Amino acid sequence: MESPLDVFMKKAEIEEKVKKTLKQITKLPLKDILSYVIKGEKDATALYIFLYENVPSPYLKERFKQFVEIEKSHDRKVTEIFKTLYPNEEPKDIPFKSWKKIFEEREYKLKTVKDYLDVLEIAMEAERLAEEVYLYLEKNVENPEHKKIFLELAKDERDHYEFVSGEYEFYEKAKAEQELQELIRELSER
Repeated sequence: MESPLDVFMKKAEIEEKVKKTLKQITKLPLKDILSYVIKGEKDATALYIFLYENVPSPYLKERFKQFVEIEKSHDRKVTEIFKTLYPNEEPKDIPFKSWKKIFEEREYKLKTVKDYLDVLEIAMEAERLAEEVYLYLEKNVENPEHKKIFLELAKDERDHYEFVSGEYEFYEKAKAEQELQELIRELSER
């Protein structure tokens, strides 16, 4: 059973991973950062499609469906910026850690609260990283319109992170309650 401290430490671990990855990304040229972001938005879209298709709650389905549309719009906006800056080029395939391959290889399904929590952890890390990359881009591009777009995208990613983080905390408590009930049942059977 995870305590509030464990949940806090999990979030601190996510923040540390985000800082480490951000440090690597910001060493890349702008074209590669934009390519990375485009790939990341496609990955985020696939993650929310996965959640939409696998969560049983109608409310969560609707929320994740909205996230799918928002992530698709992010992909379009960043692709437009890429095409404006590099008109005769295509985004490069920038290698980065992707949860998709792991899920596809294992035909991953949400069977337990822990499975859902694991996916939410991935989403929290992805959203925090996306927010930080957009804030970095906003500070490092000259075009005022692009700055505005990157700032808006960072805000969307922050909103997604807040929702996913709230879900994580709620279901972490539910999992802890379930484990406590199982322990009480086991002890009473002895």
